[in-house]
Amino acid sequence: MVHLTMYGLPLQDVVTSLRGIASDVLVVVGGAKVPGDIFDLADWNVAVTSQPHSEVSALAVFLHELRGGEELDAEFEGARLHVVPRAHGKEVVERHGGV
Repeated sequence: MVHLTMYGLPLQDVVTSLRGIASDVLVVVGGAKVPGDIFDLADWNVAVTSQPHSEVSALAVFLHELRGGEELDAEFEGARLHVVPRAHGKEVVERHGGV
């Protein structure tokens, strides 16, 4: 269990160890809404930053660092729609039969 909190160990100091976890990881976020017991129950209390931030941004930064940025190039097998990157406008290609 990884608990994202402003009071934990800095993400940049522990992310390499976290990448080595062989099992599934439960990530707990929620700020003041998280019961205090979580600090003791968590295997890792991790701070994305020591400054105030939203839970959503903490989760996004954590997952980005955990995956080493690989998720930005992810292609989903069997996807029916593909968004083509463009500086302006929108282009969506429908793929019949998936990827």
